[in-house]
Amino acid sequence: MDLKEQILKYVPYNEQEEKDKPLLLEWLSEPGIFTRENKRAHFTASAWVLNPEKTKVLMIYHNIYDSWAWMGGHADGEENLLAVAEREAKEESGISKIRPLSEDILSIEIVTVSGHEKRGEYVPSHLHLNVTYLFEAPEEQDLTIKPDENSGVMWIPLDDIKNKSTEKWFIERIYSKLCEKVK
Repeated sequence: MDLKEQILKYVPYNEQEEKDKPLLLEWLSEPGIFTRENKRAHFTASAWVLNPEKTKVLMIYHNIYDSWAWMGGHADGEENLLAVAEREAKEESGISKIRPLSEDILSIEIVTVSGHEKRGEYVPSHLHLNVTYLFEAPEEQDLTIKPDENSGVMWIPLDDIKNKSTEKWFIERIYSKLCEKVK
């Protein structure tokens, strides 16, 4: 199933998703929307990786945002966002054993990204048209950081995310939604 079909099929969970869904569909027709060549907005994918007991989520300490955050990244031309989310989770955490719990979308969100420096170059403010997928991974795997992106990797109890992340909007709008959906 292609991304447009996935998004059309997706039933919004809350008002934020109801408002973001038609915009995501509209952006799909924009040139270069799956690459960073589109400087205004581009598709990204995130992985919400739970332990088998579904009591903890694997998060990274994101260097740019200076906060504990979910894993994910740019599509970089790939339209299979489930594959992007899995690749990013492996790259950012060092885990190798991971499996999607569903091929369906877990959540959708349009995320504002403030201008920042990356690899010595200024990246202007833009939008991430994000699709999140649900994964499971065993906790006993070795975790490794990806120094150019994060400085920590940790399993965080779902109830403790609000105490770890410093990004208020993410806590209130994204992480709380994801925790509710998996309980």
